[in-house]
Amino acid sequence: MRIITVASAKGGVGKSTFCCGAGKILALHSKNVLLVDMDIGVRSLDILLGVSEKTVYNWGDIIKGNCDYRKAVIGVKNGLSLLPAPLDFDDEYTPEAFVKMLEIFRKDFDYIFLDAPAGLESGFNLAVKSADSCIIMSTPDAVSIRAASYAATNVRKTGVSDVRLVVNKFNKKIHKKINVDEIIDSVGARLLGIIPDSAEIYGSVDGHKIPYDSKGNQAFLRISRRICGENVPFRTKNL
Repeated sequence: MRIITVASAKGGVGKSTFCCGAGKILALHSKNVLLVDMDIGVRSLDILLGVSEKTVYNWGDIIKGNCDYRKAVIGVKNGLSLLPAPLDFDDEYTPEAFVKMLEIFRKDFDYIFLDAPAGLESGFNLAVKSADSCIIMSTPDAVSIRAASYAATNVRKTGVSDVRLVVNKFNKKIHKKINVDEIIDSVGARLLGIIPDSAEIYGSVDGHKIPYDSKGNQAFLRISRRICGENVPFRTKNL
């Protein structure tokens, strides 16, 4: 089992959409994936995945002993499951308790993605301190890049050394003067992938299925293959 935190210090960069897209692709390719919503009080993954009506328990209930862990996990589709966030923070949600809770799922999942909230508060700290690696999300604008750099620095301070970068919402026409190498240098993290600015990707959160051969889906496929350890070349023509 590998635990991956998806983070940024800024909202709106596509962390939750990335978790859903990567999770679906990995599940489609025979991996068992658990998405964990870390946005306490403002959880959104259940809505994005279309399973909000099934949400009864959350990972806070597991930590408190209010339910068996299997009752808190929601099956989304074959190979893909969701563990919702609590609606309120509690002093019992310590990094030690959260790590212990995640260990329960070690035998059942290949990958666990922790969808960290925007900012560097309690949910972020829980997610990062539990992770084996971290994916920093950024869009190609100066504010987002600065926030990504700040997040990457704080991730490393917790002891996580495997930090990768995903540049999201990249439009070749709009961002033709953007140098991706400069973004990499600014954030200080190795590039994991670039996701094109695609209406299909964001339409999918409303229940529309993304064509498998779409540029957005293929970007998620390349990133997922790299997550699995494959050597997949970077080609700007794929954007």
